[in-house]
Amino acid sequence: MTDMMTSVPKTLIVSNNMIEADDLTEMLTDQGLGPVMHARDLNDASRVLTEAGGNLRLMMCGLSLHLHEVNEFLAEIDLPGMSLVVIDGPEEFSEREGAGVLLRPFSTRDVMAALSRLGLPD
Repeated sequence: MTDMMTSVPKTLIVSNNMIEADDLTEMLTDQGLGPVMHARDLNDASRVLTEAGGNLRLMMCGLSLHLHEVNEFLAEIDLPGMSLVVIDGPEEFSEREGAGVLLRPFSTRDVMAALSRLGLPD
């Protein structure tokens, strides 16, 4: 995980797919949602949420929801002012206030549409 000493992130991407994370980082930075942090697992994601949670505006989670701990982690997130996008998540996440779903394979247009539904970027 990238060290947070240089700047406080606005966005957190939680994914073990480096190519997907790099593509999302570029898209989100271009939309003014940078700096972007990338965490490869829940331990790193928890650390970022603890250290920068109040400054985060968006978290995108691309980890497999077949893992019980990922579902628990997402259910426990409650940071005011932060939106959540779950990649390949069930539609129920879209019903949660401030949350949405993005299905793979996705394009830049799909990402921008998901952000727009959440009022991002403002």
